[in-house]
Amino acid sequence: MNNVLISLSGNCSTSYELKEFTFDEIIGVDNGTAHLFDRSLIPSKVLGDFDSITPDLLEKVENMNIDLISYEPNKDKTDFELSLDSINEPEEKNIFIIGGEEGEIDHLFSIFSLVVNYEFATNVTWLYMDKTIVFRNDVSIFLNKGIKFSVVPITNLKNLTISGAKWNLNEENIEAGSSKTLRNESVENQIVISCNEGLFSVIY
Repeated sequence: MNNVLISLSGNCSTSYELKEFTFDEIIGVDNGTAHLFDRSLIPSKVLGDFDSITPDLLEKVENMNIDLISYEPNKDKTDFELSLDSINEPEEKNIFIIGGEEGEIDHLFSIFSLVVNYEFATNVTWLYMDKTIVFRNDVSIFLNKGIKFSVVPITNLKNLTISGAKWNLNEENIEAGSSKTLRNESVENQIVISCNEGLFSVIY
């Protein structure tokens, strides 16, 4: 699948090697655009109500003839939501998110909760600080041994299986909000997590 990168306002401390990927679309969300230029990535479009972008950066974007989409500050959707809505056929894309770190707590929760309400949530990966956050119902992750990870049940999970971990599970039903699958640890170089029904997030 094609790759899309969304860069949000707020801090962005990920050390993930983004330049290893080929992105078909790179979206700067308001002052999240600065994170792209800091990483020598050129956005294909920049959008938002531009309440946080600096005048110099906005002028730079305009001079580069980058597609600029402006919204009124008083709107029903967040800039992040508008960026997701702007992706053509998102169910066919791998969507990576950077930024959005260490903001006000309601902003952090809104990013997480917004993603899980989209049908294409399983295509989203959030590179948050030194962590990777994915939203899946079936995933294999290659890790070094001894890496801490958590499985967050977003919905009720039917027949959840975890292998390659210190605390494995075999087709166990887990309720949404349960803490049973938090703070696990890899004991092999690959962990495999799947369920028959439901959606979970893995933070590692």
